[in-house]
Amino acid sequence: MPLFHNHVGINLTETKLQLVEISYKQNIFCLENVDQLVFKEPLYSSTEELILIDVLRESFSKINQKKLITSNLLSFSLPNNFFKIFEIPYDDTLTKKDLVEHIRWELSVLYPMYDCNDFLIQYIEVDKSNIRPEYKLIVFALDKKLVGTINKFCKENKYELKYIDNAHLASNAFLHLDKNTARDRITFSFYIDQHFSSLAVFEGLLPFYFKIFNDNGEDFFDQLRDSLASLALLNIHKENINNAILSGQSVTGEFAENISKAIGVELLKINPFEKLKVEENVRTNPLYLTQFNSFTAAAGIAIRIV
Repeated sequence: MPLFHNHVGINLTETKLQLVEISYKQNIFCLENVDQLVFKEPLYSSTEELILIDVLRESFSKINQKKLITSNLLSFSLPNNFFKIFEIPYDDTLTKKDLVEHIRWELSVLYPMYDCNDFLIQYIEVDKSNIRPEYKLIVFALDKKLVGTINKFCKENKYELKYIDNAHLASNAFLHLDKNTARDRITFSFYIDQHFSSLAVFEGLLPFYFKIFNDNGEDFFDQLRDSLASLALLNIHKENINNAILSGQSVTGEFAENISKAIGVELLKINPFEKLKVEENVRTNPLYLTQFNSFTAAAGIAIRIV
């Protein structure tokens, strides 16, 4: 049995759907399709089920008219603002079940207007790194109703839902393909989105810091300076940063250059397709040629081993 089956990655944002289809042929990952559709009206995590399903159905219909999707396996990445993201302390003696219950209790305190049992929980233990030995969790909580709606669309249209993940976390999959990601190297990972960008910081492949930018209308670079000040308290200074990568939606060269100046490290724009065999029909696709960086989340979730 092959570990990887043909797989479609969907990055769903407020304004568009981005699709990457990857196949596995003769022990090689192949890029079969890259496409995107801009919505007539913006989507939100609170968008009604029927509306979201209609939008997904219409988007897939238009994509299939251009090039038929051959895989029945779909995975989705969703933007930061579709999640409740927060950091909390925890007791490392808790069982996994008790830990989830502790997270739900913290969720009920932070967001008393919601039922804490209505969320699916994912978390990062920052103490796995050597940078932050403190017992703290970075939590990503996603409304079960949204997941249920996406799963309902898949079932109604003969697809199988495999994964749903945060867009930034999905994009970070490409760190695992970088042979230079040594255990002690510090990597800054920036994910740029329309409203809620983010910074993740890694020691090797272990994340220990996650910060949402633009969530309160503040300037991106003001918030970056605040993050650098917070990281300095963890003895992470400009001279300690080994790599800096950029994924997410397209940005100007000036914007990327200003990030590089702020952190003192050249910013590398991730090309999620560079290690894939590209099918002929994709080679002339403008999205593949010029907007590759904006498909990191869709490609990252698509290349995940099934």
